[in-house]
Amino acid sequence: MAAPGRPLTVDLDALSYISRLVEAFQAFDSDSDGLVTVAELRGMLASLGLDKSEAEARDMVARADVERRDGRLSVDELLDVMNAGELGLGALGELLQSALPALEAAGGALVGADELAMALGGVVGAGASAEDCAAIVECMDGDGDGAITIEEFRFMADLL
Repeated sequence: MAAPGRPLTVDLDALSYISRLVEAFQAFDSDSDGLVTVAELRGMLASLGLDKSEAEARDMVARADVERRDGRLSVDELLDVMNAGELGLGALGELLQSALPALEAAGGALVGADELAMALGGVVGAGASAEDCAAIVECMDGDGDGAITIEEFRFMADLL
């Protein structure tokens, strides 16, 4: 289901952007503590084609580090500083959250387009076609194997 007045394809573009940010965040979180330092942030942004000086990166961290105020960013804070919240993915996030109970009840370790379509089949007003489900999974599929783990799906649904 797209946000009111917005086609789902726009939401999928935004989902793809957020997925790339999360994937880059995880790749540059060198100690896997769920936080990135200024140096890690600069490397991550450079990998996305956004070269920032150390001063610019420090400023980004200072503006966004509202949870711990320790000079490191969580993925939520990164998404805030990158204006991901302005992308209007609330409706898509709600749609993905609504699929979680059925996906978890199915007991599978991986979520593909077919599993997502079946999970959304019982959601009133979901409005997501099989093609939409394939595109959603493709946006979140970092390794290109056509499926994501239920944990990755839950993580992305929670972020949105």
